[in-house]
Amino acid sequence: MRHQDYEDIANRMKEDAFHANCHISVLVEDIYDKEFWRLIIENVKPNLRNRIYFPSYMNTQGTRGKSILKKFKSFINDKFIICLDSDCEYLYDQNVWYIAEYIYHTVVYSKENFQCHHFPLSEICKSLTTKDYDFKNLLENIARIISPLFYVWLYFKEMNYNNFDYLINNEAFAKVLNSEDCEFNGMEDNKILFQSIESKVKDILKKLKNVMDDDSWYDSIFQVDIHNIQNHLTEEYSILPEDILLFCYGHSVLDNFVEPFMKKIVEILKTSKIEEVKQALSEDKNINNTISRIENIARRDIKTMLNTSLIYLLLDAAENQHIQQIRDKLARELN
Repeated sequence: MRHQDYEDIANRMKEDAFHANCHISVLVEDIYDKEFWRLIIENVKPNLRNRIYFPSYMNTQGTRGKSILKKFKSFINDKFIICLDSDCEYLYDQNVWYIAEYIYHTVVYSKENFQCHHFPLSEICKSLTTKDYDFKNLLENIARIISPLFYVWLYFKEMNYNNFDYLINNEAFAKVLNSEDCEFNGMEDNKILFQSIESKVKDILKKLKNVMDDDSWYDSIFQVDIHNIQNHLTEEYSILPEDILLFCYGHSVLDNFVEPFMKKIVEILKTSKIEEVKQALSEDKNINNTISRIENIARRDIKTMLNTSLIYLLLDAAENQHIQQIRDKLARELN
């Protein structure tokens, strides 16, 4: 379509918002992104509650994608904004189009990464089992293990060098983080999980070294370039090795690790809770009713709870620099 066509559509969306008695129009990439951005915007601007309009001009799959959103960049203002996933492009391309007023991006890779933050995961576990689990330590350890793979991926992105994309890509991160093939049956099995992930990271890096033409180039990447990348991420964006999991492809983290792991850990914590109840209430004739209630609560659907977990993260927003960056920008720019 022509530039004029997009301008006409933008004007139509603004008019639709006005007729719907809404104060602001918000363009997102996917229909599933609406709830994420609505919660964040209303958290910053409570006066916009029930006054946000999400235009429905999408394709048959219910998506737009960044390439379409970019077409509307010329028509945005404080009443017509764009919200999208960063895909971490801003880390290797300083000229990305979405670094601009009235355009808001996730800072981490995608909205799915926010669902994998330790605070919401801990809260979900407590709501299902009344017991806590140290997700912070777990995720930080996994992030450190996977960080060399991420740094190499970022190195090639910065160079715009695509020859090794078949080795280091979203699918590779998904395979590395796949917890289904790892025996995790109790709290003491963390070490087994870490070793499984580390082994898969080393395997990919070994394959990379084998296919590179120059061994000295591979060595220099790890001796010099990765060190420089790590320093740059720390100094420019305050991204530490233990944060890296938030910057990997979100669906790899959520679908391949967090969701299946949460099912396992909830089952383990539920069993632990039931054992505690059996010991504490061994003489209580109503003990079976108590155990049934514990089992019923723990049966709640993990996927659904993960999809609505942003509400937990907003409770902790002041402690989360990535959410806070989005909130600060919205507060500055939206009247």
